[in-house]
Amino acid sequence: MKEDLYIYDILSDVYKGESYGERALNRSHAKGAFVTRAVYGVLERDTHYEYVIGKLVQKRPKPYAVILLKMGFYMLDYMDSIPDYAAVNRVLDCAQELGKGAIKGFLNAVFRKYMTEGVKLPKSPAQKLSVTASVPLWIVNKYISQYGWERAEEFLSKEPFTKQHIRHNARRTTHEELGKQLDKLGAGYEDSGLGYFVDWGEKLYPLFDGGYITMQSLTSMKCCLAAGVRDGDDVLDVCSAPGGKAIYLSENAKITVTCCDIHEHRVELIKSYARRMGADNLEYRVCDCAKEQFKPIYDVVLCDVPCSGLGVAFSKPDIYLRRKREDIPALTETQQAILNNASSALKLNGKLIYSTCTTLKEENLDVVSEFLRTHINFEQESSTQYLPDGKGEEGFYVAVLRRKS
Repeated sequence: MKEDLYIYDILSDVYKGESYGERALNRSHAKGAFVTRAVYGVLERDTHYEYVIGKLVQKRPKPYAVILLKMGFYMLDYMDSIPDYAAVNRVLDCAQELGKGAIKGFLNAVFRKYMTEGVKLPKSPAQKLSVTASVPLWIVNKYISQYGWERAEEFLSKEPFTKQHIRHNARRTTHEELGKQLDKLGAGYEDSGLGYFVDWGEKLYPLFDGGYITMQSLTSMKCCLAAGVRDGDDVLDVCSAPGGKAIYLSENAKITVTCCDIHEHRVELIKSYARRMGADNLEYRVCDCAKEQFKPIYDVVLCDVPCSGLGVAFSKPDIYLRRKREDIPALTETQQAILNNASSALKLNGKLIYSTCTTLKEENLDVVSEFLRTHINFEQESSTQYLPDGKGEEGFYVAVLRRKS
């Protein structure tokens, strides 16, 4: 079937590093719900299926065979509408279409062994959680050490929340009016208080293209609200692209927001976003915010720094494929450099917002603690670590710091 070839091609691009998961999932959406579900499902269960392959196969297969095996495992486990024999045949046919017919016997043997014998889970609690939650073991061990076993198991075992969070554009409509519009369109939704959780689809395209709605996570919005911007504030948003936080801040009060990012093409992303939303109170700068010499003229500085992204891995499962343990020290060094430098842009009594979309202490509490240790003219007003709750809230960290005399 062509669907299976689409699934294979998209997964191949992701595993080879030629496409990010989100971009690939957008491609898969264009091919239909079945393709989207399969691509997303395989990426989501990658750690689990790596373990399964290791138990069922003595010598690791070629990359193309690994992808076909994972496709088959996912169809066998989760595609209830497809009988087991049909799921196996689909993958074998896909192998034939790819010119890999020579491995059909091998694939068939592995699938039959999987269906008849299954795979025993590890005895070690941490390893077992890694397999069942499909999260790399090094991350599981970090969470256990930082949050304790019960809390780590609780949030890692949550089922992924698949709905998209949208919000209204305050320049063009209201939260209540958007709810009425969704009713008229027959689009199912859940009210989050700040926006709506929806199943994204064609019904919503006109509202999006017209700038009446935009996608923004609930935790990202809460981060912006923590800034508490007021009319007349001058706001600096470092690492601003693609601009969601800056534009939301610009709707909350009569303010000017200066958006900075290190690359011209990323600043162009912000400009494009702002045009769609009608945000005309933004200014733009291309600069390295870890080195730029800022003047202390801002009331609020937002540092949404580059991070491991582990807090949003439930919605972007390829993060687990790309992120390595050795990445963390370099990330924390960058985070500290940006925070240290951006703090110089604040007026006296100004607020510094430090945020990440990760759940690791090294990138959050430790970075802020080190900053406060070396900047005695700052005090912490709040520090909040959000953990994935399976209801739409993602892993996110927000600290509010104030410059004192």
